[in-house]
Amino acid sequence: MALTDSTKLYSPEVWEDMAQAEFTGKVVVANAALSDDTLVGNPGNTVDFPKWDALGELDDLTEGVAMTTEALTQSATKATIREAGKAVEITDNAMLTGLGDPQGEAIRQFGVLAARKVDADLIAAATATVSNGVTRPDGSIVGDSAPLANTLTTGNTVLTWDHIVDSIAQFGDDFDLADVWGMFVRSDAISALHKDDQFISASQVQSGNNIVLRGFLGQIGGMPVYVTDRLAARTSLIVKRNSLGVLWKRRPIVEQDRDILKRSNVVTTNLHYAVKRLNDKGVVVITTSAS
Repeated sequence: MALTDSTKLYSPEVWEDMAQAEFTGKVVVANAALSDDTLVGNPGNTVDFPKWDALGELDDLTEGVAMTTEALTQSATKATIREAGKAVEITDNAMLTGLGDPQGEAIRQFGVLAARKVDADLIAAATATVSNGVTRPDGSIVGDSAPLANTLTTGNTVLTWDHIVDSIAQFGDDFDLADVWGMFVRSDAISALHKDDQFISASQVQSGNNIVLRGFLGQIGGMPVYVTDRLAARTSLIVKRNSLGVLWKRRPIVEQDRDILKRSNVVTTNLHYAVKRLNDKGVVVITTSAS
C-alpha cells in the first residue's frame, strides 16, 4: 500500500511563505505606503491615525509685551480593519488526472489577488473625501478629509506634461522632489507618456544594482512613474512619502483542510488590514477630461 507522507504534500508553513512571496512581488501602490504591524495581536476593529496639527506662523513681538501662547493640538482620522480572502477546493481526481499543479496555481493566484486587493483599497483611501473625517481627541469634528486635486474638465483627454506640472503646483511651496515617492498612472496612459519629450524610460534610468520595483515605467519631472490599472479611468496619482498607510492585523496566510468524505482539499487565504491616507496634502489626484 502506497504511503502519502510529508514529502508529497505542502506544509502550512511552506504555503504561507509562498503566498507572501507572491504578494510582495506583485504590489505596486503598497510599495509607497507606510507599513506597520502594531495592530497584530491587539483587540478592536477600528484604528485611529493621529497627527500633530501645525502651529500658526510666528508672531511679531513688541518689547516689554508678553507673548501670547498657542495650544499644540492633535487631530485624527479613523479606518476600519477589513478582512479579505479566497477559497479553492480541489478534488483528488482533479489532482490525479488534470494537467499542471492546481495547488501551486491556487497559491500563486492568491498572492496576486492579495496584492491587487491591497493596492485597490489603498487607491480608494488615497482618493476618498470623508465628510467630518477629522476629529480632536475630545471627539469634536475638525472638518473633512480630502486629497489635493487637479481636474481637467475640458481639452486634452490624455495625460500631458503641462497637466503634470499643474498638478505638482497643487503642493504649493511644500513641494520638494525628494519627498515624492512617485506618480501612478493607468496602462492606457503609457503611450502618451512615452511620446512626451519630458519622459525618461526605465531603460535609461536603471543603473548599477538599484532595485527596480514592480510597475516602474521611468521618470518624468524627476518623479518615478509606476503603472497600475487599479486606478479608475482617467485618473492618476502623485504621492508623497508616508502619505499612505497599511496597518496589518494579520498579513496574508494560506491554510488547508482535508475533507476525507468528499476526497478533496480546501485551500484558503485571508488577510486583515486597515488602509488610510495619512496626509491629505501628500496626495494629488489627477483627473483628465472625458471628452
